[in-house]
Amino acid sequence: MTRIISAFDFLFGCHHGHLSRVFTLGGETYRVCCDCGAKYSYSLQAMSIERRLPQPPVPTRFRIA
Repeated sequence: MTRIISAFDFLFGCHHGHLSRVFTLGGETYRVCCDCGAKYSYSLQAMSIERRLPQPPVPTRFRIA
């Protein structure tokens, strides 16, 4: 099932083409996708993205059982 979800995400998901400038807040340097909000760790030494940072779950108003 995860392979199917990954395939759909690859085909129809965000390709992170619109990245913000580099931010350093609280000792953490990162860039953000302006389309979907994905956060990427950024290395100032290598001047490149290192890895995608985990995102906390978005609080929702309703709970689905």
